[in-house]
This record gives sequence, C-alpha cells and structure tokens, in this order.
Amino acid sequence: MPKPSKVRPKQKTKPKPKGKPEPETPSFTAKKSYWVMLTAVFVVVSAVFGVVLGLGLEKTAVLAATFAVLIGVVGFIRTSPSSLSISKRVTFVFVGASVIGFGIWAVVALVFMPQIIALDVFFVAASLAICLAVGALIGELLGRIRRVQERLFPQNL
Repeated sequence: MPKPSKVRPKQKTKPKPKGKPEPETPSFTAKKSYWVMLTAVFVVVSAVFGVVLGLGLEKTAVLAATFAVLIGVVGFIRTSPSSLSISKRVTFVFVGASVIGFGIWAVVALVFMPQIIALDVFFVAASLAICLAVGALIGELLGRIRRVQERLFPQNL
C-alpha cells in the first residue's frame, strides 16, 4: 500500500490592496472610561474585602483610597498624550516615583514617626504606595514642561 505524500500543495496568497492603510484602533486601555470603571470596581472590591475580613473602617478606607490613587495615576499616565518617546517618559515617571515620591514619604514618615509606629504596618505600606504614585504623577507632569525636556535632553526633541 503506497504511503500518502506529506507535501502539501501551495496555497495561493491574495495580494493585499494598495489602498489607504487602515488606522489602528486604540487599545481599550487607552480609554478613560476603562480606567474610571477599573478604579470604581477596585474601590468597591477593596471595601467589600475590608468588611468581609473585619479590617475596620480606617483600614478599609485606606485600602480603598490606595487602590483609587494607584489606579487613577496609572490611568492618567496611560490616557494622556505625550510628545516624548516612551523611554524618556518612563524615565520621568521612574525618577518621579523613586526620588520625589520616596522623598515625600520620608518626610511624612519622619514628621509622623510616633503615630506611624503606633499604627499597623498596613498604614506604612499604604502611605508608601500612595507617595510613590504621587511622585510618579509629579514626574509625568514635569516631563510635560518643555524647559525641563530641553534641559535634560538637549540634543533632539
């Protein structure tokens, strides 16, 4: 009995029309409504989580606020247009979060050290996350200033 050949016949490829290229549809993460809904969902879920675990009103509010700030800042950075390249924009966000955000948190931690020590580690972590997010937002806003761009990246904008 002869074996069937394993060579497949060539399929004809259709040439693509040389008309206008179709514009790319933006990702759903580039829409503000997505980030607003995501923030709302996470705030509600964190509130339910806090109530189910019996965290108390303070911890539940801090948890919900932390999620709202983090997702809000990321959504703002994602949806806002920028004239910078991605690597330069990431540089501004990273420096803002690491230098400015941590600096804000260090000042807050030093000023309110007795109150923070009396509280839980939960509040320390939440305050650090919020301060880093605020620092990233400040870095993003600094990156939009033309004078700052020219000073840091003088060669070509």
